[in-house]
Amino acid sequence: MKYIAILTLVLSLGACTLKRAVNEKPFTVDLNSPKIQAGTFDAQFDKFVSMMGLRQVEITVSYYPEEDAVCLQYRIDLMTYYLFWNRAGRETYLNALEKYKDDFTQRKLKTKGDRNTRRKYGKADCYLIWQAGAFMTRSMASNVTEIGYDIKNFDNNKASFFTLWQRESIFENELAKRENRNTPNISIYLTKAKADELAEFFNQDLLDGLVPVNIKSRNEPINDIL
Repeated sequence: MKYIAILTLVLSLGACTLKRAVNEKPFTVDLNSPKIQAGTFDAQFDKFVSMMGLRQVEITVSYYPEEDAVCLQYRIDLMTYYLFWNRAGRETYLNALEKYKDDFTQRKLKTKGDRNTRRKYGKADCYLIWQAGAFMTRSMASNVTEIGYDIKNFDNNKASFFTLWQRESIFENELAKRENRNTPNISIYLTKAKADELAEFFNQDLLDGLVPVNIKSRNEPINDIL
């Protein structure tokens, strides 16, 4: 009888875990959902040949209230990327930036960046859409963006940058595996001033203030009318 009770408990715990896994939906965004443009800021990217230094690119920031997602849209190397951040990812970014500022002030940054410094402050589970042109095939996939810092040569000097390391994403075509498409790893380099600008765009009070009263987030709880 004792063993039956233990077996029943194990099975019930396993069923609860399975139920949570089935009910947990992955973070996705419909590019055609209502959006509100929040503004723009500049960031640095590696040139096509990374040894040639950095290039400045404008990033457009939009808020998708139905999905409660912030989109960073930019175009490099003939490809447009839409990198979506959910609320948990935005909070990770804000916490990471505070840690970076503290390390900068305390002079704890290494004099040479590497893959470990580029992931020092954690990672965000994002969603990525990429497309070469308006009439070209659109690809989408989950994405992991690691947050840290890197040391780069900039204006003939070594400079530290707060970094978003957008890791490779793979679009899997269920009907034709040969049509699977992937992205390269992409580093987004932010000065402290630009990192602060992005932090403002991630501020939830600012985002809530952008939303018209007739648009509600699908993540917002619905209250019964009494």
